[in-house]
Amino acid sequence: MNDQTQAATAGNATSISESERDQLGCAFDSTLPFFKLLSTLRTRRVGLGYRCETGEPELLEWSSGKLVKQAKGPLSFASAHDPVPLSELEEALICWAACGPNGIALADIPVHGNLSSLLSWVGRTVPGGDSNPSIDLFVVNDRGTHVYRPGEERSGPIEIRSPEDYPKVLEWYRSGLVQVSDRRPDIGWHAAPEDTRSVDMMSPAQYNVNRPGSTWLIPVGDVGLEWFNLLFSCYEWWGTFLAKPEDFSPAGCDIWVKPGFLETGWPIPSFDEMVSSDHASQAGALLQNVRLACEALGLGGWRLGVYSSDMVLGGFPDVAKGLGFNYMERDVERNPGAVMTATGLPGVKEAVTVPSERFPTAESAVHYVKELRYQPGGPLAQEHNYALEHGGPYKPEVMEELLEHPRAHISAEWVETAVLETVQYIVDTYGCAPAFTNPLHAHASIQVHHLDADFYRRFQVSANGGGEPYAVTPQIHDHFATWHPGEPDPYAKREG
Repeated sequence: MNDQTQAATAGNATSISESERDQLGCAFDSTLPFFKLLSTLRTRRVGLGYRCETGEPELLEWSSGKLVKQAKGPLSFASAHDPVPLSELEEALICWAACGPNGIALADIPVHGNLSSLLSWVGRTVPGGDSNPSIDLFVVNDRGTHVYRPGEERSGPIEIRSPEDYPKVLEWYRSGLVQVSDRRPDIGWHAAPEDTRSVDMMSPAQYNVNRPGSTWLIPVGDVGLEWFNLLFSCYEWWGTFLAKPEDFSPAGCDIWVKPGFLETGWPIPSFDEMVSSDHASQAGALLQNVRLACEALGLGGWRLGVYSSDMVLGGFPDVAKGLGFNYMERDVERNPGAVMTATGLPGVKEAVTVPSERFPTAESAVHYVKELRYQPGGPLAQEHNYALEHGGPYKPEVMEELLEHPRAHISAEWVETAVLETVQYIVDTYGCAPAFTNPLHAHASIQVHHLDADFYRRFQVSANGGGEPYAVTPQIHDHFATWHPGEPDPYAKREG
């Protein structure tokens, strides 16, 4: 987080009301246990204020401003209710479940098992390769577009230990939700240039994407950071080197390819694909956390995928500006995979990629990623070590021994040199590094909303042949009574 972002988020936390304390207690102590949640976990796509194949034109004034029409079909439905946005507390719980602070990472990695890859001791509810903080959560709601970034400070090994700690969830949301824009991104169904309305880069299933009342959560991952860090691990520990895809010869690190150093080649495109897959597993864990939180709270959680990540980020500004990320102009002749390369959103999220404004040279990126672990306050730093100053996870005498062990460090100068030579080769050959994957990914997301029970009551069966349809669980049926007392309850009456 830069200085401007820190200043913008400072001092936003406010007092917690008694009703908010009670509802936080309900979330932590009274929701269904994990295995019962799994038994009813479903994707629920139809929310208050949504439409489904009505055959009627509709102006998407909240996003693209386009007039669209979905053909009439057997599930024709127009919600009779106005949209109801998530409350502040609901959104805070959902964001915390997605990737919120939860203490200090265990990092139970032996020094002979690549402990030197560790990038952070900061624990979150979502896993990260090498405990890296590469995923940020972009939050789109009726107030605009935000990034949820509650910071790296931790009070101890476990943050939520008793009811006295429950208010932290709301405090992290209030202090860590940074506004990027005061409106929703210009993304809607049939996102396409005016003269090609039949093109749908959000896929035909996403008619209700980005609706008023919804909270759209978009994990954006810095795959570039993971790429550079894993390259260090490959050269330090695995004995593998990146190889040219055309003949499998070493990619710029020839002199280090010998017994005891680098011995096995890994084609550059395959390495890039592997890093992307690892990131995807982290994003998937985040989305599953949100789905389970929605099931517990009685909210609809709709996972979105199979759309253009680059359009969401902003790579097709003639179609939609999206989140407004900047993109590199790549040389077609040096881009055999026709990969689009985002550099980031300045001051908000910038990828580790070369060349870019933040990392103009291979040296700048390689040095930055290496020093993340050793700089003061870093996970393996001798000076102001984060773990020692925050009380975990290891006992002080064990931590001291770990930090002093030579294998807790990138142990040989040749490793950094070989990494640098490989990165420079990739930049010289393909124009940028990484070359075969976008260093920023936003391939899957999830939209959270208040369900329109009338859709399910009209079309779907119950679990036992009577009563509510099985999509409407007790926690959904009772949601407004529990979480919005005193407000109109759209679930109180059944559709006639």
